[in-house]
Amino acid sequence: MGRVTSTISPSLSRRGRASYAAVAALAWAGVASMIIISTLGGYAPPTYYEEGLFGGAAYGWAGAPQRLVECLSYFTELSNVMVVLVSTVLSRRGRVGRWGRAAHLCALMMITVTAVVYAVLIAPTETLSGFALVTYPLQHIVVPIAFVGVVALAGPRGGITWGTLGRALLIPAVWVAYTLARGALVHQYPYGFVNVWRIGYAQVGVNIVAILSGALVFMGFFAAIDWAIRRTKRAEAISSGDGAEGR
Repeated sequence: MGRVTSTISPSLSRRGRASYAAVAALAWAGVASMIIISTLGGYAPPTYYEEGLFGGAAYGWAGAPQRLVECLSYFTELSNVMVVLVSTVLSRRGRVGRWGRAAHLCALMMITVTAVVYAVLIAPTETLSGFALVTYPLQHIVVPIAFVGVVALAGPRGGITWGTLGRALLIPAVWVAYTLARGALVHQYPYGFVNVWRIGYAQVGVNIVAILSGALVFMGFFAAIDWAIRRTKRAEAISSGDGAEGR
């Protein structure tokens, strides 16, 4: 990953803040619409329920609380909420501190995982209809591409240390703990890879370790890219300075 530094780049440019504002608007639209439509039961029910997975809420208002909790319990929704919060802060303040840098890296990792898992494992076999034709691609494709693109072009840069990587894993770790604790009470889980009811705790443990390890790899990859971009820009700045002195 190269030499890490605790120095975070200065405030974002006006264009960078505007770009994050656009991402925040997209993410807010996705989160709000998903919560409202899910809670009101606006999505078409699946034709098949896998034992141990979310679903089966009562029709109408009686099932609204369960649908709301389940909607907010998906990793996809949490990753989009992280993008909402981070993008909103950066669009308004233009900079982040130590914990904000960790939250930014966490959001980047989570939304990337969301997009990759959806593209590879879910989208090829999923048939969308109704509201899902808009909200699913928005949260799984549009928001991830927009956020990753803005991060690459606008920053922030620097501030990634080993401590940053550890702090960035806190929210995914809390999600895992919450998912298993709630699942033990209601016997329902959001995804097959954490469905204790069907595959057992041993296999779920293996899956979680693999996922968290993959998350670390993703964040290390992003940190390496960040380091390479900063190094290139430093070299260009030095070269420009030398050229100006020579004239």
